[in-house]
Amino acid sequence: MWSTDNCREIISEWAQNTIYKVDLRKIDSSLISNISKDFEVDYEQYYPNQRFEISRTKYYPGLLATFFYRISRYLYLSDDESQAREFSSVGFALSAMEIYYSSNIKSGLKINHGIGTVIGARVKVGHNALFHHNVTLGDKNGGRPKLGDGVIVYPGAVIIGDIEIGDNCIIGANTTILKSVAAGSKVVGVFK
Repeated sequence: MWSTDNCREIISEWAQNTIYKVDLRKIDSSLISNISKDFEVDYEQYYPNQRFEISRTKYYPGLLATFFYRISRYLYLSDDESQAREFSSVGFALSAMEIYYSSNIKSGLKINHGIGTVIGARVKVGHNALFHHNVTLGDKNGGRPKLGDGVIVYPGAVIIGDIEIGDNCIIGANTTILKSVAAGSKVVGVFK
């Protein structure tokens, strides 16, 4: 199991040589308690049926980015946007993935080879999503996408605007989605 101390130790190792000013005092038992349910499900996506070890987080950039997202999201919801931004920025610096703390991502997130992936502000993602590298989820005319449970998004896909992607959809590589997609759909090309 993970503890406040080993979580602080790992973050200290990752953040010590950066320009970011993370406050390790924010890593307390309340934070661990609040993020552990979701993060342990995220971890299981990478290490199925293995004992949880926080130090293994560093071996998968997608898991590392998700770890820092979970921390920054909790801080944001606790009205500490300044520290949310710092922790989020460390996650980006270490993983080359931007996951905004104001996005709402349910448990079970997995990001394969995620370099270049952006999950923008106020995007919503359901349980057990699987993303690949260079995926963009973001704004169009002030609207943000909402993805259901079990959505798979392949490399280079762009999903933008006030649209909904239903449960268990598969979005093909280099696909652009500008309108809502029904549950269970498989989409390739440009969908507008």
